[in-house]
Amino acid sequence: MKCDVCFCEDTYISDYEHNYFIRGKEIKFVAPRRFCSKCSALVYDSELDNNAGSIAIDLYNQQYGIPKEKIIELRNNFELSQDLFSKIIGCAKKTLISYEKGTALPNDNYIILINSL
Repeated sequence: MKCDVCFCEDTYISDYEHNYFIRGKEIKFVAPRRFCSKCSALVYDSELDNNAGSIAIDLYNQQYGIPKEKIIELRNNFELSQDLFSKIIGCAKKTLISYEKGTALPNDNYIILINSL
């Protein structure tokens, strides 16, 4: 990995305070990020950066949305396949899979519908 500022390849990982804005809500948390050893600039690290994005989605869903675990639990309680559950709530199966993996946020209509079930 190379720094985009000074092009140095010597980097280190340290805790970093992340600030995400998701649907108008600020999500703050501390997670590891990669930094340049020479100029201290942030250095892109796909694994660390993707992990931070997942943490942000999880925190948002815990505070304002619907946690992925709750979606899975609800679907399992009704003994429904992903295919059938996605049809019931009106989304594509791929979309439901993204919700259950925590890689996508259900929109407000899906949150209301799922909570009503």
